[in-house]
Amino acid sequence: MNNMIDHEINLVILILLGIVVLFIYFLPTIIASGRNSVATFLIFLVNLFGGWTIALWIFVFIWAFLSKKK
Repeated sequence: MNNMIDHEINLVILILLGIVVLFIYFLPTIIASGRNSVATFLIFLVNLFGGWTIALWIFVFIWAFLSKKK
């Protein structure tokens, strides 16, 4: 019984960790959307397909802050 509870706790921790990782991964897109940027969709695409590389993630992160607002 105790082993089953441990597995459930591990599953909850894994799901929460996944949510945090996705939030951090898409943070540039969230920032661009919150700033109502004209390049939000482009930032999303670059973030989606290239954000896994640290260099592109940093580029998109900076781009999200520097892009013009609508």
